[in-house]
Amino acid sequence: MKIGIIDYNAGNLQSVYNAIYNLGYNPSIIKDYKEIKNVDKLIIPGVGSANLAIKTLKKNNFVEEIISFYNKEKYILGICLGFQIFARKLFENGVSEGLGIINGDIISISNNFTNNIGWNSVLISDFNSIKIKKNQNCFYFCHSYYLKTYSEIEKNYCLGEIKLDSFVVPSIYRKKNFFGTQFHPEKSQINGINFIQSFLKN
Repeated sequence: MKIGIIDYNAGNLQSVYNAIYNLGYNPSIIKDYKEIKNVDKLIIPGVGSANLAIKTLKKNNFVEEIISFYNKEKYILGICLGFQIFARKLFENGVSEGLGIINGDIISISNNFTNNIGWNSVLISDFNSIKIKKNQNCFYFCHSYYLKTYSEIEKNYCLGEIKLDSFVVPSIYRKKNFFGTQFHPEKSQINGINFIQSFLKN
């Protein structure tokens, strides 16, 4: 199995690479969009500015290739910002057009919190779809924006969530062959490693 990790200058790539490598795989770092078609599974990490990330993906012709990869029903894992880019619009540092696979927008949590950093137990509605055990649901978060969905159908794709004060943050998302996490599995110790392993075995 060939695993590709997209390098789009959005941080934390090395941690994701190390987590996968330590599981016994040999992932490739993808710097050229043409390389995407050569892998079986695609991982999109992410830390940083949404606006800059979207501009970089578009400038380097990644967007169409990622959507094509998804449409071919090949598995994708988006982590944090790498998850958020699949929404319709992102409102960090201006308004950016996302990939549009998720019917929702990425909005600030700043009306309630400055950010959400630390460990949270994720309330998981469907353990079978993500193939992890019930006692493996605590993960590390680091974000100040989150996914706001706009339909009941879209909410059905949100398999895990956390509650911050009076609002809900979708934290595990699955739509067909796309998986997204608001948390960082690569920073979540054994629970995160188990999550990545589950994705790779899907």
